[in-house]
Amino acid sequence: MKNYFLKLHSVPMDNIIDVAFAVDNWHTYLDTYEGQKTPRYVSNIPQGIWDAWNEDMQFISDLVLPKKLEPYATITAMNKIPPNYEFGAHTDTYRECCLYLPIYPVKEKYMPMMFYYDNQEICIDNYEIGQVYLCNLKILHRVQNSTELPRFNYQITLNRPYKEICKLIAS
Repeated sequence: MKNYFLKLHSVPMDNIIDVAFAVDNWHTYLDTYEGQKTPRYVSNIPQGIWDAWNEDMQFISDLVLPKKLEPYATITAMNKIPPNYEFGAHTDTYRECCLYLPIYPVKEKYMPMMFYYDNQEICIDNYEIGQVYLCNLKILHRVQNSTELPRFNYQITLNRPYKEICKLIAS
C-alpha cells in the first residue's frame, strides 16, 4: 500500500466532459458573482446558491464516491487554484484523507499535487484523465499552479484515517 495516495477507479470520458461543462458554468458564474482571484473552495458559497450547486454537482459525487465509502463522506468541494498561485507544503489539520479528481486543465497544463514522502517528491498529475485518487492529507503535500490557467479539482473529504479507508477499499 502506498502511504501518500492510491489510484482508485476512473470516471468515463463522457462523464468527464459533463463534469468539465458544469465546472466551466460555475466558474464563470462565481467569478462574476465574487470577482475572486484567490483560491476558492466552492463549498463556501451562499445558501441561496448552494441548493443549485448541490443539484448540479451531485452527479460528480456519484461518479467519484464508491458506495462502500458513502458513510464516511463529509465535505464535497470543487477547488479552484488561480493562475500563478501556490499552496506551500503542508499537512491538513482537520482532514485525514480525501477522494480527489483532477478536472481542468488536462494533460501537461495541469500542475500536479506534489507529495513528499521518504525524501521523494511524488506527483498526482492529470495525464490519466478521469482518474480518481484517495489522498492521505497527513502526508506533506503542496500545489503550485504556475500556468496562466485556473486549476480545478473535485474533492470529497472522508472522516477516517487513510489506512483505515485503504482497508475498506481492499475488503
